[in-house]
Amino acid sequence: MKILTIVAAVAAAMMLTSPSRAAELPLPKDGWASWPVEAVEGAEAWCCWESWEDSAAPKKACNLDEPDGGIGARQHAATDAMRVYAKFANGKLQRLRTLAPSCPVETKTPIQKLDGVTTDDSARWLSGLTKQDDEAGEAVLASLAVHRGNVAFDALATLAAGDSNHETRKHAIFWLALMRGQAGADVATRAMFNDPDTDIRRHAAFAITQSKSTHVGPDLVKLGNTDTNAEVRSQAWFWLAHTNYTNAEQAITEAMKKDPSDHVRDQAVFALSQLPDGRGTRALIAIAENRSLPREQRKRAVFWLAQSKSPEAQAYLDRVLTASSR
Repeated sequence: MKILTIVAAVAAAMMLTSPSRAAELPLPKDGWASWPVEAVEGAEAWCCWESWEDSAAPKKACNLDEPDGGIGARQHAATDAMRVYAKFANGKLQRLRTLAPSCPVETKTPIQKLDGVTTDDSARWLSGLTKQDDEAGEAVLASLAVHRGNVAFDALATLAAGDSNHETRKHAIFWLALMRGQAGADVATRAMFNDPDTDIRRHAAFAITQSKSTHVGPDLVKLGNTDTNAEVRSQAWFWLAHTNYTNAEQAITEAMKKDPSDHVRDQAVFALSQLPDGRGTRALIAIAENRSLPREQRKRAVFWLAQSKSPEAQAYLDRVLTASSR
């Protein structure tokens, strides 16, 4: 899985000023420095790979001097430690990577390995970076997410709850949901239901689908039925379809019938098309066959069936076309 593909462009280009807390780490004025940290439970062994298309391709050395071309883990291999790599120029941070200790790296200049850096001190330094810049690079937030302990968690939770930068808040919510277990999922869920910002609520609906929350399905159903914003409700149904929630078809179909917004009703039909393992095809056929529903909704169901490569969908359309030609 390409965990950090979305990180690359922003993080590599940013110049982040080192905060005063950085004095607590023996950081160089220029060049690369590296130190190990304890990883949060379930952290994946991030590295670079020869190919993302070939699942059997071996790992390769990450060239830290080049823009990040995608970092991730294979087969969800876990690690209990990570290693932070930071490059400085005139005391300013230029680049940050966080990789598994087993991941080979290469640089044009030597890497100074630092001793005695605790995980909490590393997290405090990263947290300081988020306070020094208007928009914290996502590489910083991703690194915080895999640092074990409350210092890193609390820093991300604070950013998620009220950072002045909109995108930083969204990134913090995502990484909390993805990496910090049920506690991180709970932060994302609170944002999803309570944040006054429509875009934050919509983003949090996506984030919890990446989490280990035990109640993703019911929470998305609640959001789809109660949020005051039509786009947020639409997103709730869309992401619900990408979960394995047993009652997704029923909940989305009810929204298609009852939601006051034409947009939400249309998006609910599309959401049905996203259900996995043939469920979407069967749900759309049921809509198309239901003569008690408005004609436009039935036509939309047929439209999405026509976009499907499912043999069941194609067989149904053949039957409809054959019957109409008689």
